Amino acid sequence: MRGIFFKLFLSFSLIILLAGFVTALVMFSLTRHSFESFQETMHQQLQSNIARSMVLVGQSAYVMYKYRSAGDFEAYIREIEKSMRIRLYLGIDNTILPQNGSAQSIIDTLPAAAFQSETPYIQDKGQELIVVQRLAAPDGKPYVVIGLHQRPVPPFPGVGPRFIDKPGPGGPPPEERPPHFGGHDPESLPPRQWLWFELVKNDKKMHTFVLLLISVIVCFKLARSLSAPLDRLRRTSREIAAGNLSARVGTSLGKPGNEIGDLGRDFDHMAERMEGLIKSQKRLLLDISHELRSPLTRLNLALELARKHFKTENDVNLERIAKESERLNELIGQLLTLTRIESQESIQEAVPVRLDDLLREISEDIDFETRNVDKGVHILNVDRLSVAGSHELLRQAVENVIRNATYYTRTGTRVEISLHAMVSDETGIPTAVIRVRDFGPGVPEEKLSHIVEPFFRVAEARSRDKGGTGIGLAIANQAVQLHGGSLLFTNAADKDGLIVEIHLPLLKTAH
Repeated sequence: MRGIFFKLFLSFSLIILLAGFVTALVMFSLTRHSFESFQETMHQQLQSNIARSMVLVGQSAYVMYKYRSAGDFEAYIREIEKSMRIRLYLGIDNTILPQNGSAQSIIDTLPAAAFQSETPYIQDKGQELIVVQRLAAPDGKPYVVIGLHQRPVPPFPGVGPRFIDKPGPGGPPPEERPPHFGGHDPESLPPRQWLWFELVKNDKKMHTFVLLLISVIVCFKLARSLSAPLDRLRRTSREIAAGNLSARVGTSLGKPGNEIGDLGRDFDHMAERMEGLIKSQKRLLLDISHELRSPLTRLNLALELARKHFKTENDVNLERIAKESERLNELIGQLLTLTRIESQESIQEAVPVRLDDLLREISEDIDFETRNVDKGVHILNVDRLSVAGSHELLRQAVENVIRNATYYTRTGTRVEISLHAMVSDETGIPTAVIRVRDFGPGVPEEKLSHIVEPFFRVAEARSRDKGGTGIGLAIANQAVQLHGGSLLFTNAADKDGLIVEIHLPLLKTAH
């Protein structure tokens, strides 16, 4: 009974049952007064609509009489009586048109004030509804519309003759008006009956309020029971995405048998498995790197012995062995650095680091090294900014980014570097931004988010000449994140090169 299906089934069933019970209770409590009040309202609305229709038809008849022939007028009157069951008469210059003896006898029963008021006079005789209204023609000449609507049966069973309680001439006197609740005025009822009358009078409002209250409470509980576990699951997934691989949902989502609870346990199992795989991968890289160091050292020793044995310093084969050994040693060093940075959770001994001095130092070194290949580094503008962190890690991160830029920039171009401060739109924290731009081929948009992954290369070929080992940017990204910053990659607007921005939080006392 802890499953979502049963919760939904029972909740909706409860709502329907409660709504039906309240509705039945309210309907059972309705009295004849409530029903007659509804009848009275509907009856008055019906009479009002019929009265407006007869007045409009009378205006049309007056136009026919005034601007058409007498034959057309009488034909129109007969058509109205046939199609709408309305006997229509016009009072013009104290003359009733069309002249009819029976009409005169009915009109004589109406009070004289009914022909003088500009508000419609309505008299309901059950089988016949009489409407009288005085109007003015476009030329200002007055005339009276008299309509007699014949009804075969009353509009509601048990509804007898009624009078519309209208102000002005023709309104029925108080003694002729229909009685109130049960034939009595509410104020004359005994205390208990008067209280019951007040409750019945407000039953519709009570019904609506109770039904809304029950619906809101049940739906809130239902929505809460469904959204709270999912919200917990979402927060945990965000923690894992942020790097906290030990985050778990636990048993907070429900006991076994609950679908959301089972989902949480499966999620924890997946996170545990993923954490184990990532730790195994890091441990494997670390172990392999350490294990490769020993045979690599022996290989270099054997290389030196071979050079002395053959008494040569320029042997092509030995030079190839030395070059590949150096590359292998560099790769192992990068792997060890990456593993060491990934295993750190924070900077152990953070010290102030002047970024402007660091950039100038790195730029001078790289500019000197690349001068012979017609490349270099050009500093556009550098502000005096400081951050807290490890000087070694920050130097390695910035140097890897700049060296990567000088590797890809075209011959005859120089990598552009700048440093400025800004306030982050997301966090509102003052940030130092190191901007590095090369003038190389750029990176396809779909691969920009992957270039910080270890061993990832934009080119499909795995040759070192096509893009190095693919670890330098991964080290830079881990080092920057360890300092609370981020790396952003975008292609230049003119499609000429790649722009890398290193964002690092500034020291509050930066100088």
